[in-house]
Amino acid sequence: MLPSALRLQRRILSLVILFLFVGQIMLFSATGVLALEKYGSEFYFLIRQALCAALGVILMLILSKIRYQIWNKLVYPLIGIQIVLVALTVFSGHGHQAQGASRWLKFGMFSFQPGELAKITVAIFVAHYLTLSRSTRLSAKRKIIEILCFVTLILLIFKQPDLGSTVLLLGLALGAFFIAGARPALIAGGIGIGSILLVLALLQADYRRRRLMAFLNPWADPQGNGFQAIQSFLSFHSGKLFGVGLGNGNSKLFFLPEVHTDFIFSLIGEELGFVGACILLILFAYFAYCLFKVALKAPDSFGSYLAFGLAFILVAQIAINVGGVTGIIPVKGLPLPFISWGRSAVIVNLAMVGILLNIVRQSGIIEKNNGPH
Repeated sequence: MLPSALRLQRRILSLVILFLFVGQIMLFSATGVLALEKYGSEFYFLIRQALCAALGVILMLILSKIRYQIWNKLVYPLIGIQIVLVALTVFSGHGHQAQGASRWLKFGMFSFQPGELAKITVAIFVAHYLTLSRSTRLSAKRKIIEILCFVTLILLIFKQPDLGSTVLLLGLALGAFFIAGARPALIAGGIGIGSILLVLALLQADYRRRRLMAFLNPWADPQGNGFQAIQSFLSFHSGKLFGVGLGNGNSKLFFLPEVHTDFIFSLIGEELGFVGACILLILFAYFAYCLFKVALKAPDSFGSYLAFGLAFILVAQIAINVGGVTGIIPVKGLPLPFISWGRSAVIVNLAMVGILLNIVRQSGIIEKNNGPH
């Protein structure tokens, strides 16, 4: 492998390990009191997240050795299995509900969120479709079948309901079509239709309308819908420049709901201050640069589109989470990758990194074999 590819691999790996380390520290700080009161052990969340992170790291290392081209060959079984898994959460007795959404499959002690896995499946499916479109003329029948598969999966995820993941996956598809050189009218049409559907979805459900109103003016209902946003702002304000100190934050003492999931960045701002939050954001920005660089270095079109899709998913989740807790955009319920509590999420995010690492590895091997251009 060429030194440049090897350096990129090491940088991505180093950043991921660092994020996991920070995540474990902040998760323990966020959940110690909650876990002790609810489960009798302050390590309840920490141990479970650590086990899933360890499993995710093993999966990441395995996937980094598997040639990414295999996913192009397995795309139809993957999308078929994915549709079945998401459908089971909605229409079967194995779907586990939490907070009004049926996003989990539960079999005994084991539970998993198929919508998280869909982030990889959709990235593979979109990369496959774009690669096929460039290399050969698709028949109208095949186009319809592939589009129907994509739409079916998206509608099932929306049905759970999971508006955040729905928007994320549609954004991935539009972004990938844009970099593939699709006609501007097609992209504009997609954005227009997506925006209309998003507004309708927001107006359809009462809890979404309340969330939107809380975003526009949280102080209109400070003890109700705006409570979470206001408490998040207060956390950042309490942290000032250097924070109140690790473990000393008050927001986790039942003042800020879901602090260990959607709002863990607020706790980081409180305990590590503006400086600590900014350092983490700078590291995330460099991580994004490294991920999109993988797409530029990919040895073929499928690898490039796949790397873009996976990088987009990871970076968009960071942007949406940080934007939500700082009041820039409405809260979408997406965890902060590698930091927030979320066992399915951490495994899937690490799996995405594993595929990206294999793309880097192969780009380095091909450049080495072909020599400098």
